[in-house]
Amino acid sequence: MAIDPNNITTVRVGELAPAPFALTDLIAHEVGTTLKQGTVQSLADIIGSYLDVSGGVGFRAVSVSDGETLPTTTKEEFILVGKGTFQNVGGGSAITTTEELNALISDGATWSIGVQIPIEVELSVSQFIRSGFLDTSPSENAVFNALALKMDSSALNVFTVTDKVTIADNEQTITIPSGHKPLSVHLEYAPQFKLTSNNAARIDTWTQSGNVITLLQPTFSGSYIYIVSQ
Repeated sequence: MAIDPNNITTVRVGELAPAPFALTDLIAHEVGTTLKQGTVQSLADIIGSYLDVSGGVGFRAVSVSDGETLPTTTKEEFILVGKGTFQNVGGGSAITTTEELNALISDGATWSIGVQIPIEVELSVSQFIRSGFLDTSPSENAVFNALALKMDSSALNVFTVTDKVTIADNEQTITIPSGHKPLSVHLEYAPQFKLTSNNAARIDTWTQSGNVITLLQPTFSGSYIYIVSQ
């Protein structure tokens, strides 16, 4: 049907009265070569659907600890959790993660493991406390040794012995002053324990016969034995 231009009045958009959009408002759009109508709601729906597909999965800030149940999920999203076992939702199986940082992803109903990220921290640990060294941390054993050296051993009748193993053996013996009992026994940085009926299965133990201390753990050449006795 032909349109008589004499019967048409045109106005610019800027000449129209303002009004807020409503979801039921009609807007024109061209389908092929044919002009059609649609609602604002229809336009919003198709834009929202496009963003869900192309916008990626959103991060959800939530804290879940080992043994707890994962949060209910109704959309594609991901969360971060640590190492542990987590109860799933929506009928999904429990999830066990093995790394320090793990991303769990949702399909809109249940959770699954997206990626597990190991976190490895390199530590530079020294067995000595030295002046002027700023890029290392002393071990507990180094601190213990340093404090022991500062102890007023004459007042406490404390005896310390540091022995460097020269020959590897299954046992090593150290002689302490007569009548003394060990306050602590260390092999390298590891504490050793007096052998009792309760710890007979351990290898990091020692016995005392008179003033002789016997380490029952195999030692290697170059290892240090440190004993404080009183």
